Amino acid sequence: MNNEITIESITKKINDANSLSEVLDPKNFAPSENGWAYIIAKQLKEQHEKNRKKYPEFKTTQLRKIFVEIKEICQSKNKERLFLLYPKLAYSKGRKLIPENFYLLLVACLNKLKTSENSKDFDRFDEFVSALVAYNKFIESTKKEG
Repeated sequence: MNNEITIESITKKINDANSLSEVLDPKNFAPSENGWAYIIAKQLKEQHEKNRKKYPEFKTTQLRKIFVEIKEICQSKNKERLFLLYPKLAYSKGRKLIPENFYLLLVACLNKLKTSENSKDFDRFDEFVSALVAYNKFIESTKKEG
């Protein structure tokens, strides 16, 4: 089942969902090895290793910059600041700091949040990005050890 789950398939599920909390369930994204956050972090590392020109290295420091802003927006539920994330993500993609498939995943999440009236959507997005940061760091540290 792991092989069927990709960043693109998760992005499609988010785009097709009625709300972010409907699809971003901790039981889907949080477990290690088979959770979406782990799979995404692993796929980002692997795609960079296979094609460095097309896929920039996805560093925890870059993810953390995005994460800090997302966390603040999610805690305040501030939609104005949410809209300001779009150009920042586009800039990061344009500078090849984040890969396009990750950019599209985050944009899909933001598109759901901007129309949401449910605070649970913000909470789930925050939890999802937190899990991504954690697994990205975990995978980075195990690569350095091995």
